[in-house]
Amino acid sequence: MAVKFGKVFRDVYSSALLVFCTVIIMSAIFMENTKIGKDVHPWLSFCLLWGGLAWLSMVEGGQASLVGLPPVDMALYEASHPISHKIMTVINKGDNLDRYLMGRQFLVLALVFLENLAGHPVDESRVILGMPLWVNKALLGTGLGLFFMTAMIGKISAQVNASRCMLDYVNTYFALFTMYVSMAIEISGLLHCCYLAQIIFAWAAGQTLESKEEPRTGVQSIFFWARVLLSLAILVFAFAVT
Repeated sequence: MAVKFGKVFRDVYSSALLVFCTVIIMSAIFMENTKIGKDVHPWLSFCLLWGGLAWLSMVEGGQASLVGLPPVDMALYEASHPISHKIMTVINKGDNLDRYLMGRQFLVLALVFLENLAGHPVDESRVILGMPLWVNKALLGTGLGLFFMTAMIGKISAQVNASRCMLDYVNTYFALFTMYVSMAIEISGLLHCCYLAQIIFAWAAGQTLESKEEPRTGVQSIFFWARVLLSLAILVFAFAVT
């Protein structure tokens, strides 16, 4: 009985916290107290925030699904989940799972950055819904309000649901689109300095990097290292201007 009461209590106060955070952030948006809401329009801020959360939920849930599905025989779901099968045909080829994971991590950070622009207040001293100023500072000024929305809506709930329904979660064209965007981000080379870090750590540990693909050809090596240099240049520039 005590265990059941504790679970119900946690569910209720967690849901109440999510609703409360959502209300105050929506209020800040329509008071034109966010960067996009102030500089452009509140409705654009509203759409970008909720669109970012929806896409983030697919990115996070997609990761849980695509990491868990490789051991499953693809023939078992080819007819029942054709889009999931199409996605896994790409993911199971060579080192594509690693490429997808790198690209989707950048996509996660980009979406969270977008949500901050759309939902974080520019003036933390403005009173919202007549509440005490300390409420603003506790939930808006610190970013906790947006953090709880992102964690509860866009991340944790998506991962939990996807881990229990992996095939169903990615059996949509939205998931297919998200997978291709993640792969495109990796191909662009923006994050290729991470491969250099991986090579250095493997060398320091005395380990050999394993790959499911044939060794790179000369042209492939040039293309790979050119992207590593590009990524390093971007990283150095980012450090310089930060």
